[in-house]
Amino acid sequence: MLDVDKFLKQNGMNKSQLAKKAGLKQANLYAGLRNPTLQTLQKIANALNVTPAELLAAQETDKVKKRVNKYSRVKLNAIIICNGEHYEPSNLQELLTVSKTLKNRHAEVDAKTEEN
Repeated sequence: MLDVDKFLKQNGMNKSQLAKKAGLKQANLYAGLRNPTLQTLQKIANALNVTPAELLAAQETDKVKKRVNKYSRVKLNAIIICNGEHYEPSNLQELLTVSKTLKNRHAEVDAKTEEN
């Protein structure tokens, strides 16, 4: 199920307006939100001024947040070694934080590489 509420708010739209802008009947929009085809996904993304990847990524982020909240008290024994640095997250929230930190560092390195 695609959750488009965040994108609707950003665009100052409601679902009826989204359907119209996407060129879909309202019933088809709701079906497309439940189980989108690639074509419908593209129409919805275009109408919301985002890429299909951004639309799908938002859904995955929400799923991860729900899982983290569900399992936040689960103890984790992990060691992450990246570029000679060691991280030892003790729970899923810390693991996500480490993951985001490493992702951001990787993006910074990529950006500097592209500049050169």
